[in-house]
Amino acid sequence: MLSTTINSTERDRWFAGTLMRVIAGGDDTGGALTVLEQRARRGFSPPLHVHHGEDTALLVLDGQLIVRIDGQDRQVAAGGFAWLPRDVPHTFVVDSDEVHLLEFATPGGIEGFHIDASDPAAEPALPPDTEPDVPRLLAAVGAYDVEIIGPPMD
Repeated sequence: MLSTTINSTERDRWFAGTLMRVIAGGDDTGGALTVLEQRARRGFSPPLHVHHGEDTALLVLDGQLIVRIDGQDRQVAAGGFAWLPRDVPHTFVVDSDEVHLLEFATPGGIEGFHIDASDPAAEPALPPDTEPDVPRLLAAVGAYDVEIIGPPMD
């Protein structure tokens, strides 16, 4: 069942140079879970950040990531899983031509940040290759108890 808060045109987003789809948000799950699907190009990396309000996890469906969790790097290939506990700094970088992944967050609600910091996708494809709008990310993140504490990975 689709959320009454997130209409179908808001579910496909161009977020920081990626294509993101809100599969389920907090309103869909009674606040328990957020599920995001994301596709990104080689080299995409979100800034180093910390979630204080939720635990997150990444499931790589296709491609490969290098995930940094609390200063430790590890490779996560297709079929691999990375647990990103709350209050622990983390980021990742796409280490293949493209990556297709699912992100899970519990409790739900963080999808609001992704919606606030993105634009509706003009088509269900990766957006034009541009640098992430870091000021926009910083402006949106404060309401979601997430801190951006460092740069993206090289």
